[in-house]
Amino acid sequence: MLSVKEYAARQDISVGRVHQLIREGKVPAEKVGSSWVIDESALSRQPPLSRPLSQANAWSFIALLSGLEPEHLDPTAHWRLALKNAALAKSRTPAPLLSSWLCRRAPVLALQANANDLADLRSDERVVLSGISDDRAGLSSEHEVEAYVDPEVSKDLIREFLLIEAKHAKNANVWLHLARVDADADGRAPLGLVLADLADHAGPRESARVKELLSSR
Repeated sequence: MLSVKEYAARQDISVGRVHQLIREGKVPAEKVGSSWVIDESALSRQPPLSRPLSQANAWSFIALLSGLEPEHLDPTAHWRLALKNAALAKSRTPAPLLSSWLCRRAPVLALQANANDLADLRSDERVVLSGISDDRAGLSSEHEVEAYVDPEVSKDLIREFLLIEAKHAKNANVWLHLARVDADADGRAPLGLVLADLADHAGPRESARVKELLSSR
């Protein structure tokens, strides 16, 4: 069995990316105590992935995807991100690229909530809906919630809604991305975040929607 850190080193990807792959069910893992462990056989199932952007560049790229101008970005970095943006537009399968590039944008918690509490969680003013819970995704998510929450209030939210960590990714019905996000005038997350979150789910519907949203920008 491999620790998350060992698996990340063997695959030449970040620890954060491994946790996302576990959440998405792409890497089979088991919880032992407070840590995830991965069978070595998973190494042969997971192909090498594109190297992720740094957290700062990931948020700059999210701004570009959202039609915004990134702040504090030097011309060379801007040019490189513009090339990635053009590559996404031309790609037949942009979702895997997007997921690999933006995996360092924010930590994410895979949680379980009482189904009766999901509507209240979805409407809580402390969260900004994204991914499958954003209306632009065009996906029914009544039984799931995906959102961004300021890390400073995340513990209060988790306590109030009695959210617990999902022992297996397939059992999660709440995904909380820990980052402070400014919603637009309509209360929605930047489009770039919606695209990144949908790409992380890696399902055929989500991947198809990523391509559609990219082409309609």
